[in-house]
Amino acid sequence: MIVDMTLVILKNNVKMNHIKILFILICIISSEMIYAQSNNETILSAGMINEKNQIDWFINQIKQEIVINKSRNLGLKYYNLAICYSAKKQIDSTCSYLIKCINYSPDYNKMILTDTDFDFLQKKTCWKEIVNHIDSIYLTLNPKITNKQFAIELYHIVLKDQQARGLGMKSANNKLINTDKENLQKVEELIYKYGWPTFSMVGKTSANGAFLVIQHSNIMVQQKYLKQIVDAAQKGEASMESVALLIDRISVRLKGIQIFGTQVYQVKDSISGKLGRYKYFPIKDEEIVDSLRKECGLIPIKKYYALFGINYNFDSK
Repeated sequence: MIVDMTLVILKNNVKMNHIKILFILICIISSEMIYAQSNNETILSAGMINEKNQIDWFINQIKQEIVINKSRNLGLKYYNLAICYSAKKQIDSTCSYLIKCINYSPDYNKMILTDTDFDFLQKKTCWKEIVNHIDSIYLTLNPKITNKQFAIELYHIVLKDQQARGLGMKSANNKLINTDKENLQKVEELIYKYGWPTFSMVGKTSANGAFLVIQHSNIMVQQKYLKQIVDAAQKGEASMESVALLIDRISVRLKGIQIFGTQVYQVKDSISGKLGRYKYFPIKDEEIVDSLRKECGLIPIKKYYALFGINYNFDSK
């Protein structure tokens, strides 16, 4: 009933906020990943350079590259130098290059806070300085938010959520269930205290972070907050993509079908037993699914499924 009622609301409200489809992909896939390439250059891991001679060689190479090509990918170079010094457990040098990285390129801020190579710093004085610096930048980039404390707390929760799922991580984390429980408890406490986190209140990253925690929870929690998310989206204070995703998750769990076609799953190979090709859950009305997706700012379903290697062709069914 909740799903059907909300669908009516969606059909009658086509002028909604749109954000990139990448957010949906992140929510759906949520699988282990590693740092691989950035601007066609590798982001190092301390595990890759655990020999002292290797570490020193990398440090020298990176510093020479900075001299030769001073500004090219400088943020990445500072980041990799921090990784090298973290492998040597040299606190001052690691922190120094992290600060340089933050100052030069805030794009790496999320990575810094979730990178397991820096775990050894978290009880050190300089780590607090680094975290405060990153938080300050987040607030500077979102000058119009009305609840800074709420925003920062949610910002750290979304990073913790991503860390637990291996998004941007270099090593697996086996504490996913506990992390989800902790994050949900904290988010619910914050929502009880401040209300649903809107874009205006906490910024898009933090608001979407709260949504991530809710959509990773059980169906009772998802149903509990669905109306608040829909209400916020109607006012342009939440993304309609999030609404579509949550409705589909609830619908699949309750009825085994979806409305917007956002939900896919992997099929196990009958021989190897490993997860292989993707399939999608049955769609309630395939004749109108693309129009519904368009209202929510989602790309056409055929293009969307192609991202997962699915050859979708409704006409041939």
